[in-house]
Amino acid sequence: MDLVKTQNNNEQLQLFNKLLLDARSSFIDAEFKISNIFDAPHKNEVVRLNKKSQAYVEANGWMSRSSALERLEQWKNVAFNQYLDPTIRNQNNQKIVLSLFDLSGTWSQPWVDAGYQVFRFDIQADPYFGDINNFSVEFFNELFACFDGLDVHAILAACPCTDFAVSGARHFTAKDADGRTLSSIELVYQTLRTIEFFKPNIWAIENPVGRIASLTGLSPWRLSFDPFHFGDTYTKKTLLWGRFNADLPIAPVEPIEGSKMHKLYGGKSLATKNARSVTPVGFAYSFFMANNAHDHKLMAFSNKYDRLDRNLLKLALNSGVSEYEISSAIDDAYYDYDDLAAIDSINELMLA
Repeated sequence: MDLVKTQNNNEQLQLFNKLLLDARSSFIDAEFKISNIFDAPHKNEVVRLNKKSQAYVEANGWMSRSSALERLEQWKNVAFNQYLDPTIRNQNNQKIVLSLFDLSGTWSQPWVDAGYQVFRFDIQADPYFGDINNFSVEFFNELFACFDGLDVHAILAACPCTDFAVSGARHFTAKDADGRTLSSIELVYQTLRTIEFFKPNIWAIENPVGRIASLTGLSPWRLSFDPFHFGDTYTKKTLLWGRFNADLPIAPVEPIEGSKMHKLYGGKSLATKNARSVTPVGFAYSFFMANNAHDHKLMAFSNKYDRLDRNLLKLALNSGVSEYEISSAIDDAYYDYDDLAAIDSINELMLA
């Protein structure tokens, strides 16, 4: 038994030494980047939930509406149970979620349920504090004291789609000429500035199929979905750009209502526009399931230190070194952009 344990320890040490060498050599003659937060997704990270849903339906048939609602309740219970557990609730409460353009609060509600500190911003709810055009370093320092140094785990942004979505293409020429399109583009840029400033563990910009990427220069999208993938019986193809886990759990039901939004909520009034843009509840909880910090510790931790090799951090955590111990050892070096010193500190922890 001792021989097997010794052999396993030696194999782990050899793996660590290889990862350490790879991590150190990756910095030699490499172009230095402050963060990898805006990197485009790799091909294997792009998820089309329509494809995932088709595979499910071929194997199992459409999920009934009642079964889909049961699954949604299971997802909700995951969030509620995190809140009910004092240890997890305390950990979640040390993390910030910023939800932009969030009048309904639907996308961010699971994070509230789980005990995260959620801050919602929407100009319709508050003309000053909800206007992200007012965001600046001074804005967050003066009003939020930069959240007392707590980690911003997520930034969620359902940017206004009126000037981007293909459903309104007949109005593009007029909007391009009178400045409305430029105003919407600036909201996306301001969102990206906010992401760049806080460098959250995960971030996502949501919009229906349209021209947002071509007009703003967003990297390729990471996720495509329709509401019927999460228990709602209608279609509305939506894309998400950002850094997050796109492999969301699904509850696919037959989209018997088709593209119902303009049928039920047609018109130009602000109220009908708001109704069309509400985030599907099933999507909100599915996104939480795939991206909450408690269930996806390695993702959250490695994204926090995204210049360091993910496998190196994984090996350190698996060896029994805690997140707190690693952070305490490497923070000074990492935030001084001395990544080699940070790697050496992880080495010392592993050898201790």
